Amino acid sequence: MGIQKQEHIDYLIIDELAEKVANEPIDDVLEKWIIGDTEDGYMPLVKKPQHIIDEEKVDEAIQRMYDQGQQEMFDDPVMNWSGLR
Repeated sequence: MGIQKQEHIDYLIIDELAEKVANEPIDDVLEKWIIGDTEDGYMPLVKKPQHIIDEEKVDEAIQRMYDQGQQEMFDDPVMNWSGLR
């Protein structure tokens, strides 16, 4: 087999692999990854444990409830003592 034929075959294989990678669905979003810490200073990306993801969801829900309560109090003409809206 000649060098040019082998290069062409390699090109086709690489092209096929690139197409597979480009068309596969992305199920992991970057938010599910955190930066790890090691002794040598290298910081690899590691997958977040599920309990951390769940805690973040709970914290966001609590913050939304707090913000909603504040907005309702601000919009209420009885509770808002700063003036009529």
